[in-house]
Amino acid sequence: MEEKHTYDTQGTDLRWKRNLLFAGVFIQENKLHAVYDRYNEMSCKQWLLMAVCNAFDEPPDLSKIAEVMGCSRQNVKKLALALERDGYITLEKSAKDARALCIKKTSKGLRFSKESSELGSKVHEAMFQEFTEEEISQYYELSKKLMHGIDHLERFFKENGGLEKK
Repeated sequence: MEEKHTYDTQGTDLRWKRNLLFAGVFIQENKLHAVYDRYNEMSCKQWLLMAVCNAFDEPPDLSKIAEVMGCSRQNVKKLALALERDGYITLEKSAKDARALCIKKTSKGLRFSKESSELGSKVHEAMFQEFTEEEISQYYELSKKLMHGIDHLERFFKENGGLEKK
């Protein structure tokens, strides 16, 4: 008999659903990181940095990566230093801006990205095996709305001073 999770059986109240969806984003992220980190040679955040680098034609600088990843430049630099230490990338001064550090993949990093890309479709199949094609399309559209919601949340916190810190 298949085990039912609490989130499969709880109420139908809209407020409860919103609470679960909000908390669920964080829970899903934590679970995804834990699974990824347990079975792979680099952390999920390091993998994301490597994957984001693939979106650029030229080696991107730390600030561009931070913007795409939605985190601080300092966080990206910390991840990049670990990847550099492990031989996946090198950090080089930008030819366009001497203050900027660019991320350049080494041969080890390029090999990892190629292998990761080849494995990607199997990872996606495992992750989305319970989804129909229509549900994937719906989830994609809803995810775009959630990203807009995050923008709204940032504006809300800026205008209202965030949550009180005790």
